[in-house]
Amino acid sequence: MVAPDLHGEATAAYEAREELGPEYERAVLESFVASATESIDQRVDARLAQQGIGGAPQKQQGQQPDNSHLAVPVFSLLFGVGGSIWLTAGAGAESDPVFAMWLGIVLVNLVSALLSRKAR
Repeated sequence: MVAPDLHGEATAAYEAREELGPEYERAVLESFVASATESIDQRVDARLAQQGIGGAPQKQQGQQPDNSHLAVPVFSLLFGVGGSIWLTAGAGAESDPVFAMWLGIVLVNLVSALLSRKAR
């Protein structure tokens, strides 16, 4: 069954098409289709909203927050501390390799932070 407002719009479009003639037929039909599409979209959105679907994703109660952005900094810190201990105590390295390692860790963290910021 066609909704009453769409039925009225279809009737008005048909009468306008008959009155204006064939040269305006395409414009009348395009206007009707756009109006009908908008009306249908509004109804679908209203029904989805009634069911709690659509729009921004809602956080469910008890759901854990997404902390995946913390993985790179945490593992970098662990790698940096472990690498520093290994380089200085185990391998007997001077300060230059340790500095280079920490510089690389800082750069990786900066790139990771910039990419995660762009993704949000």
